[in-house]
Amino acid sequence: MPSWIFQGNPATFRIDDAVRELEKTTWLVKKNGRKMRLGDTVFLWRSEHNGNPAGVIAKSVMVYTVTPMFSPPGVVAYWTDPTMENTRLDRVELQILEYCTDEKPMIERKDVLEDDVLCEMLVVRQPNGTNFELSETQAEVLESLWSRNQE
Repeated sequence: MPSWIFQGNPATFRIDDAVRELEKTTWLVKKNGRKMRLGDTVFLWRSEHNGNPAGVIAKSVMVYTVTPMFSPPGVVAYWTDPTMENTRLDRVELQILEYCTDEKPMIERKDVLEDDVLCEMLVVRQPNGTNFELSETQAEVLESLWSRNQE
């Protein structure tokens, strides 16, 4: 089963607040939508912003197939620009499973760069995007690292 990293930009979406406060969220799907399936694991990557480091801040699972939809009002509330138009685009619904806290730290970009497998992830090498497929090995290593941080 494929695993993914979806990138969120705090300049446009209050990703930290959303993963802490929402049970489910929708995410824009710009590529690879035909490969995405119910039950796929999705790690949420926060891009660097205002001195806060980039990295994995949450783990989620796809609970709805990719379909053209509007973002629900509960998700739109986390957009930083309230005048941004909510358009009907390909999105997927995610159930937030776990998120980082002070006691359960995020996986920072610097940690990813130190790993021989994870440093090859596209979200690190070519971060201009929203949806990134993980190789099976990358998914296994990231899952292991995430699990260790959440203990």
